Amino acid sequence: MRKWLTIISMLHMFTVTAQSNNGLVSGPWAGNIELRTAVIWAEVSPSVKSVSVTFHPVNNPKKTKTIKYKGELGKDFNPVKIELNGLDIETQFTYQLLLNEKSISTPYPLYFNTKPLWQHRKPATDFSFLAGSCAYFNEPIY
Repeated sequence: MRKWLTIISMLHMFTVTAQSNNGLVSGPWAGNIELRTAVIWAEVSPSVKSVSVTFHPVNNPKKTKTIKYKGELGKDFNPVKIELNGLDIETQFTYQLLLNEKSISTPYPLYFNTKPLWQHRKPATDFSFLAGSCAYFNEPIY
């Protein structure tokens, strides 16, 4: 029991620290990356009034663009999803999250690679998947 209380306390301290330092609760991370699009996800605290993402190809900082989040903020939970469109195919991009128009530093690099255009040009890339079934818990109350 004490172990769980310690873990919960540490998570709470991390969340409070993240919120008080810069308004970032979770993220940012890149997801749903395709040929010419990508989505940047984050969760911000209720005190954040504006969120935007600045990005550019790693080898061409002159092509820097900024996209502002146009959704609602200020709630107890604020998951933010910013779509980046019109990207170059098979290119590495770097991005920066801005909260209240201030750049947020992260302990990890922020970058993503758009997918190569392989359809009808070369063989499909290898993939794997996982399949599962229903779980059974042998506990009387469930």
